[in-house]
Amino acid sequence: MSGREFILRAGQYFNNNFCLLSRAVFLTGVGSLRAMAATQLKSSMTFLYKRPVLASRVLPDPERLPGGRAMNSLIRCRVFPGNYEQQLRWIMWLFLVSLHLITSFHRVSFNVVADLLTAEFALTGAGLGNLAAAYTYMYVVMQIPGGMLVDRLGPRKIALLTGLAMAAGSVCIGIAPNTALVFTGRLLIGLGGSVVLINILKFQASWFKSTEFATVSGLALLVSGTGALLGSTPLAFAVDLFGWRNSFVYMGAATLLAAALCFIYVRNQPQKSDPGLVSKPGSGRQEENEQDFTLGKVVAALSNRRLWAPFLLNFGTYGGFIVFSGTWGVSYLVHVYGLEVARASLIMVITYLGYMVTAPLAGLFSDRLGSRKLPALVLVSCCALFWLLLAAWPGGMLPIWLLYLLSFFLGVGAASTVLSFPMAKEVSLPGYTGSVTAAVNVGVFLGMAILQPLFGFVLDFGWDGTLVEGARIYPLHAYRFGFLVCFFFAVVAFAGVLSYRDK
Repeated sequence: MSGREFILRAGQYFNNNFCLLSRAVFLTGVGSLRAMAATQLKSSMTFLYKRPVLASRVLPDPERLPGGRAMNSLIRCRVFPGNYEQQLRWIMWLFLVSLHLITSFHRVSFNVVADLLTAEFALTGAGLGNLAAAYTYMYVVMQIPGGMLVDRLGPRKIALLTGLAMAAGSVCIGIAPNTALVFTGRLLIGLGGSVVLINILKFQASWFKSTEFATVSGLALLVSGTGALLGSTPLAFAVDLFGWRNSFVYMGAATLLAAALCFIYVRNQPQKSDPGLVSKPGSGRQEENEQDFTLGKVVAALSNRRLWAPFLLNFGTYGGFIVFSGTWGVSYLVHVYGLEVARASLIMVITYLGYMVTAPLAGLFSDRLGSRKLPALVLVSCCALFWLLLAAWPGGMLPIWLLYLLSFFLGVGAASTVLSFPMAKEVSLPGYTGSVTAAVNVGVFLGMAILQPLFGFVLDFGWDGTLVEGARIYPLHAYRFGFLVCFFFAVVAFAGVLSYRDK
């Protein structure tokens, strides 16, 4: 289904069912949600285990629950084409993506609470950068082992384990009496989140055709990007309302729920009786489940030199994106431009909107064009231009209207990372999607792990001694030197993409 058909079908669905959805949510409340869960789980058990009688005995009849009839009508509406088994893959995919939404939240959450953490724990710029980067240290360590675990255990078990680790980490941050526990919490979040995206890509390789892979990967980043939006202005409001500690504890509870849903619903591969999902000769979908998983073949897959290009693409773009949108952007706008935190957070929202809008479009355009290199070059150029203008603009301070526009284009450029995964998959052995995409994904988090503390070190080096309520205030020239470092990282990414040859 094309992107245009998907949008039209989704629009028609919401238009036809808006009143029904409102009634189900607002009039029947919790009973409606119970009915939806019972209906979906009953259908899932019937399909997955081919035991409809057992399923009906285990679960109550949704029609007898409050709001059940309304929810049954809502669930029967078909947004996606195909039979129920083919639609089920989207339900499972959404549950998996919800965990990546949570990782996106944590990736940028320190941007809003940076000054609060700095004041409460008397942090320096390098210290805050180290806490923020602790999230990425586990990513760097766990990417390749995590990819091998995904190939070995499958998406269902990995989703449960990663969700439990992230929930524990979020609660640790919320109750931390010192920086040691905050650091531990970030490590746990990184441990769980390190393989969430790899897990999604492995699931997609089993349930979707290779001609759909980049498009669906872009949609995954679009949906998960909502977490980054939650980690900006909504988090700022939540901190004002509940406090920063309670906000992280509540997010831990939400993570636990998402992990449970994944364990209940997700299955690693389609039923072989379903001709619409099981790959056939010429179907364009690679077999992910019938390969002999041996260490030697994993090493052979990872030794492919053509993986360096997507690795460098991730290394040079995403770290800088997180430096601005996830760690230092709000502080820069508040201290240099004098903006309020809420307005500065809005600019971060715009940055992530650029990322969310471009990710699925980049995947769709790349699939249609049959090329990964050309779209990636264009997008990486947007990143390089953003950093160059921030570092070299005469006088240092851009007009606010231009800053809004450029922030959007930083998100556009960072969406180039979605192309790194089909780039890696297309030049590698089939059956090892988890391992090879994990290998190139190391670039994302290695770039973050290096650039975030490095940026903090550059700020500390240029600090003039100004303190406000215990928090360091950095001058404009310190930020400009940091932006110049980010520009050189983007140049590395551009050079990597130039060396790539489309399959």
